This record gives sequence, C-alpha cells and structure tokens, in this order.
Amino acid sequence: MDDYHEYSGLKVRKLVKIANDELDADAMYELGYRYCFGFKMRPNKRKALYWMLGAAYLDDPVAQYLVGTMYVFGEGTPVDFTEAVYWFGVAADQGHAPSLNELGIMYAEGMGVDADLEKAKEFWKKAEELGCEEAGENLKQLEEMKE
Repeated sequence: MDDYHEYSGLKVRKLVKIANDELDADAMYELGYRYCFGFKMRPNKRKALYWMLGAAYLDDPVAQYLVGTMYVFGEGTPVDFTEAVYWFGVAADQGHAPSLNELGIMYAEGMGVDADLEKAKEFWKKAEELGCEEAGENLKQLEEMKE
C-alpha cells in the first residue's frame, strides 16, 4: 500500500478505472475502505467486501485482515468463521501481527476451528513479538485463567 496517500484524493470513477485496468491492490483497498466506512460516499458493506477481496487476492495483508474481520462480523456477507480463519491465516503468513492476534482469538474461542489454547498461545506469542500489544494482553489473560 505504498501508494495509499496518492489514491486518497482521487474520485471513485478514477479509482475504479485504476483498480480494473491495472489490477491495482492499493486502488482496490482504497475503494473498499471508502465503501466500508462511508468516506466520501454512502457506506455499502457488500461493495466494500468486493473491493477488499480484490486487494486481498493480490496479497495485501491489511486487506486480507479486513476481509477476515468482515466475515467475523457479517459485514457485506453472512458470518463465516471458517472463511475468516482462512483470510487471517493468509495475512498472518505475511507477518501481519493483528491477523496473528485474531487467529489466536479464533483458536481460543473455537470459532471456525476446533478450540486449541496451545495454538492460540503460539499465535499470540508471534503477534506480540511483532509488536501487537493486544496479543500480549491475551497471553496475560490466558495465564491468569490457568492460575
């Protein structure tokens, strides 16, 4: 997403042209973001998911994380924890700390996967090593539960 700021000032039609003609993940992400949060347009979660998926398939880890989140909360799609775990996993494989944290939560709660506290702990440790403070808090809570 090196060009994110370059795209933030563009009109939607121009972004759509860039996204479609150049298969540009940054333009797709920008469109997904705008539709998701209603930035300079009316929010539309279905369109947000469409554009975020485009960026996610082009290996944008932040888009992959947001797609996972949309599946968890059913934004623009029915809730699908299995799909969420998939997208968090793809982003985590690229070292995306928030996705590692979310995988930990999914495994701890048994959402879309069999509950496995050891796996959750592994994901949280990796996320914490990458600077995710929330993962550290999750680890702390897990240890307190064991006491």
